[in-house]
Amino acid sequence: TSWLNPDEAYEAALTGFVGAILDRARSPEFIAAFEVFIRRVALLGALNSLSQLALKAMVPGVPDIYQGAEFWDLSLVDPDNRRPVDFDTRVAALAALDAPDWRGLAEQWEHGRIKLALMRKLLGLRTRLAPVFQQGTYLPIEVRGTHRDHVVAFARRYDRDAVIVAVGRHMASLTGNGVHWPRGAEWDATLVVNGFQVTSDQLVPERKLPAAELPVAQLFADLPVAVLRARQSSTAGRIGKRRAAAVPATVA
Repeated sequence: TSWLNPDEAYEAALTGFVGAILDRARSPEFIAAFEVFIRRVALLGALNSLSQLALKAMVPGVPDIYQGAEFWDLSLVDPDNRRPVDFDTRVAALAALDAPDWRGLAEQWEHGRIKLALMRKLLGLRTRLAPVFQQGTYLPIEVRGTHRDHVVAFARRYDRDAVIVAVGRHMASLTGNGVHWPRGAEWDATLVVNGFQVTSDQLVPERKLPAAELPVAQLFADLPVAVLRARQSSTAGRIGKRRAAAVPATVA
C-alpha cells in the first residue's frame, strides 16, 4: 500500500491484526513478553538520549533542540511531531531543577525531568563559556580500562579554558540488558587527562576529583554523563598541537 495507491483491504487487515495482538484479553502472553521488552528498550533509549544530548550540546557546531523535546519525545515525524507543547509543565519542572538531585532523577527517569535538568546545565555552560564552544579546539581524551570502548571522551579548549566531556555508550551490558540503571561502581575505565587541571565538576559541584586520571566509576556514579571545567597546562598545549592535524574542525 502507499499514500497515492492505497490497498484498503491490506490496511484493514493490518489494523485488525495490530488491534488483536494489543488486546490483553486475546493476546495475554504476547502483551506480557512485549512489556518486558519495551521496559528494557525504554531504559537503554533514555540512556542513549542523555549521551546524545551531551554530545549535541558539547561537540563543535550549534545544537538543534526542538520545542517539545525537553522531556522524552516519543512522537513520529510530520504531522505527529506538530502537537502543541505543554510549556506550563516544562516551566514548572525547570523551576525545581536549579540544583538537580541526579540520583533521585535517575530513580524516576521515566518522567523525563532528568533530560531537562541535563539540558539546562549544558546550555548554561555553553552560555558562560561561549568562546570555548564557538571557537574552541576539539581534542579526544584517552580512555583506558575494560570498558574503554563504552566511553566517548573529549575536551573543548580555547586559550587556557577547557571543558572535558565523557558520555557512556553501548550500555546494555552495564544495565543487565536494560534491567537497571548503570551503577557507577561497574564502570572499569579511566580518563587520562594529563595536561589539564580539572577545576570543577559542572554537574556535581561538590564532587572532588583527582588530577591526572579520572575514574569513570566516580564520574558516572549517578549519571552516565560527566562535564568538567578545566585549565590547560603547557603539556596540554603540546598535546593539542600534535592532535590538531588529525582532528576535524567540525563534528557532525
